[in-house]
Amino acid sequence: MSNFFARQGAAYANDMKRSLGALVGIAQGVICDGELSDKEIAYLNRWLLENDAIANAWPGDVVHARIRSVLADGVVTEIERAHLVETLTQLIGGSLDQLADSTHVTNLAFDDIERVEFDQAKFCLTGDFVYAPREVCTTAIEKRGGIMGGVTKKLRYLIVGGLGSPEWKHGSFGTKLEKAIQYKREGAPILIVQEDRWAASL
Repeated sequence: MSNFFARQGAAYANDMKRSLGALVGIAQGVICDGELSDKEIAYLNRWLLENDAIANAWPGDVVHARIRSVLADGVVTEIERAHLVETLTQLIGGSLDQLADSTHVTNLAFDDIERVEFDQAKFCLTGDFVYAPREVCTTAIEKRGGIMGGVTKKLRYLIVGGLGSPEWKHGSFGTKLEKAIQYKREGAPILIVQEDRWAASL
């Protein structure tokens, strides 16, 4: 029986890698000329709807969420189009094996926000910071009304240090990032923010 489950698991992993390979191939095709038309965006959306396994797993879930956001009001602005091109460029930047393993640290992991709001928001820090040692960063957050804690569904901001983490040198997200990404998939309103965006909001 254990061999059966092992075979099923291997088959699923192979299917996911093929689907991810197809998504990467489509992304390469639609942005190869440096442009992204409304028809190409609509096609990507349809393809992801028809391939829900990849649309609900990293990094397809991030790509699909951004496409849905762009299409939400029925009008694709040039700013939205440029952001989507950037997203697809980031997608094809990782090797297929890295992306399929769901642990490759790319900019797709981060939320693009203008400003971090501190008052009564729950924060968690991960990685090493350019700004200052972790304790100093914690103090800066608490002085502005932020509340420090771990990664739970009530977390608002996971701030990722610009120097990264030793785990990332081996291609791993690390526990905090993996947890935050999982909770986001489940609908938690967590924002994963790079250090430079956080520091600019201080």
